[in-house]
This record gives sequence, C-alpha cells and structure tokens, in this order.
Amino acid sequence: MLKRCPFLLLWAGISTVTVAQPREFPPRPGAPLTVSVFSHAVSLPTFRGFLKNANVGIRVGTEVYYHNRPGSQLIQTLNVGVYHHRALQTGLFLNSEFGYRKFIGGLYAETFIGLGALGLSQHLRSYQPGGAGEFRPASRFMLRAMPSLSAGLGYRFRAHSTAPVSVFTRYELFAETPFNNQRLPLLPHAALHVGTRLLLNR
Repeated sequence: MLKRCPFLLLWAGISTVTVAQPREFPPRPGAPLTVSVFSHAVSLPTFRGFLKNANVGIRVGTEVYYHNRPGSQLIQTLNVGVYHHRALQTGLFLNSEFGYRKFIGGLYAETFIGLGALGLSQHLRSYQPGGAGEFRPASRFMLRAMPSLSAGLGYRFRAHSTAPVSVFTRYELFAETPFNNQRLPLLPHAALHVGTRLLLNR
C-alpha cells in the first residue's frame, strides 16, 4: 500500500492541475461598426427630392454604450462621412451623437442629437469685398459647425448571439452654421439613411 502512495499522489496532482485550468469562453464582442448610405438634400424637413436626382453620401461609425440592456441602450456614437451635392457642394464631416434605442423584440426605434465639424468645398464661386469697391473670389473651402437631430427604425437579427446584425433607416436633420447670410444664420440640410450595424468579435 505504501508503495502505491507516490503514484496516487502524482495522479491526484495531475487531476487538480487539469481541473484548475481556465475554461474556454467565447470571444468577447468588440466595437460595433455602422455603415449607411444616404440621400442628401439642402432643405427644411421634407421627404421630397430624396429619390429623384439623389445626391448620395456615405457614413461610417461606431458606438459605445453607457447603458446596455436587452430592452434599451443609451449610446454615444462617433461618425465620419462624405456627401456630394451636384449643384452646391461636397461635404466631409466628423460628428458625435448622444442617443437612446428602445427594443421590442428584434424591432427598435432610436433618436439622436449630435454635434460635429463640417468641411465644405463649394461648387459655386462666391466673392467678397476686397477694398476700393472691388470684389475678389472667396475661398471655395469652408469649415462649419454641424448640429444634428435624427430618428429612425431598425431590426436586429441574432440578438442573443455574440455578433448580432442590424438593419435600419434613419431620417436626419443637420445644419451648416454660421451661414453667410445676414437673414439666415444657418442652412438646413436633410439626409435619409439606409444602413447596417455589425458587432465585430475581437
């Protein structure tokens, strides 16, 4: 019996080490990637003009969650995008939004308020006073503040998996300010988005 003790102790040690090894867990999800294509218009709130002779843009972003439960999310976004309006301008923007998303099953509604920077390249030539009653061409490039407000609907597939996928549509209003018009301090813009959101694994 005493001769078997070293073998019993060795077997017990191996079993303990095996049990103590950490379990394999599925990879933790990383930051979501949101991509949307949108139709852009320079106008007050309206749905007219989005599909006829559409001015197209694209936006790419990500999200962080201050509150993330099965039924709701409190969200901060970071986005970069570009659009081309054939008659007026090309815009490049960087913005962040604060928003709330409410789920009913896979369906959800969301709303956001944001602020960003909008860089513009004007297609139309403008002029500014140059002294002695003369005018000189103004720069085509401008940097403006970009406040925004948006609301949308979407659907989330595979909600309980580690990599859910969402599709959505969103209506967004944003402003170009200050605007070079004494009677109009800002120029209203509108965008109709269609996009997807992927939760990527690390």
